[in-house]
Amino acid sequence: MTPIRKVTTFRTDPDVQQAMEALRERDGIPLSEQIRRALRSWLETKGALRRAKPAARRRSTLRGRR
Repeated sequence: MTPIRKVTTFRTDPDVQQAMEALRERDGIPLSEQIRRALRSWLETKGALRRAKPAARRRSTLRGRR
């Protein structure tokens, strides 16, 4: 089951809002996703949040068979 995310409201400066809207139009990334990515990156640089380890890649069973 997916954990429920808490809704948070905050204010941004007009220039930040305009830049985020421009990125949404250009790249199609929703504002909420832009904010999640930026906050996660900032928290990781501050040492308050550890980066999740990437999932192990599975090797193909056909590898090396020729």
